Amino acid sequence: MRKKEDTERELFDLQYENFVWSVNPKNPLMTELAAIDKLLDEVPEILDWVHADLCRGTETTPGRPGEATCEQILRSAIVMQLHGLHYRQLADQIDANIVYRKFTRFYGKKIPHFTRLNDMIKMISPETMQKVNECILRLGIKKNVEDGKAIRHDTTVAETDIAHPVDARLLGDSVRVMDRLLRGLRESAPQISFCYHNHTRAAKKRVYRIVMAKGKNIEKRRKAWYGELFCYQQKVRRYVQGALEALAVDLTAARDPLVIGIIAELKRLRPLAEQVYEQARRRVIFGQQVLAEEKIVSIFETHTDIICRGKKGSKTEFGHKFDIATGRSGMIVRYEVFKGNPCDGEVLARALEDYQCLFGKAPERLAADRRYHSKDNENVATLAGVEHPSRAA
Repeated sequence: MRKKEDTERELFDLQYENFVWSVNPKNPLMTELAAIDKLLDEVPEILDWVHADLCRGTETTPGRPGEATCEQILRSAIVMQLHGLHYRQLADQIDANIVYRKFTRFYGKKIPHFTRLNDMIKMISPETMQKVNECILRLGIKKNVEDGKAIRHDTTVAETDIAHPVDARLLGDSVRVMDRLLRGLRESAPQISFCYHNHTRAAKKRVYRIVMAKGKNIEKRRKAWYGELFCYQQKVRRYVQGALEALAVDLTAARDPLVIGIIAELKRLRPLAEQVYEQARRRVIFGQQVLAEEKIVSIFETHTDIICRGKKGSKTEFGHKFDIATGRSGMIVRYEVFKGNPCDGEVLARALEDYQCLFGKAPERLAADRRYHSKDNENVATLAGVEHPSRAA
């Protein structure tokens, strides 16, 4: 069972904390983290929500305590978001910086490996993070930091960390990952007999030719290379099907934990590979347009949406579009992550209802850019009690 917080301090923790503050108490980083530290102590229910997420499904599972407490994981996540760190950078920064060690409550303890930090932070659910934001906002309202009288809306896109989606690259990725899993399956369960040949190198060559090729008759040559790439991907998908059928017969091998993980990943990947194959054939061979809702742009980040915001000269973005509203204090009073690429103005009616629940009334001033503007939204804002609706040029 994972501990909620570490109530038993080690011998030198207090001396460690005093040393940190004696170095440079006016350091801006220390001042900022001290304010967040005080804020977290004022809302202990946040720790209860994080603890529920991290212990979900393990309440009755015996074993030693987790290598990090819920409090340490939450505070590490705050440091990561505050400074835009990757997980590897996060582990290194906490390990090397005594200010971060004090704030995250690790003190002189060993910092978990960055992959473990990754796994543990990702266990905190989006619903919990939304409740955390609402809880802090209510505290800000209580302390008269934010009054909700003036609200500014805007949308932006959080891009996922994927390579630019190209049909050839998606086909090559599916071949590479399925080949790697089949090779791991053969090593983990050598007694299972299934047909398998590694086509990763051959597929990689075709992908490179398709992406880098130039010159005359390029489209004709690309189609030929795509045809070869389709064949390789089909062969690997047949290998996956044969391997899964062979494992269904030999139940002894299928009980091995390592084999179970490979089987689950193959079953997850196979339909994605089929979808990549079909959308590439429709686009390249038949010249059809594939709707954004029917496309997959990454076999790793399958939730990624295709976002076209309609701005002059703006490129297509790949990630998630979200609406964010801030008050005069700079606090985020509301946010909403969209599914797909809806119109910006669709969020306004829902947002006004949330403001009335949170502040007891609609904001006096409401500003948003022109993509929010419509006659219907003007009427909605007026009926809700907004005195000065405005839009940017």
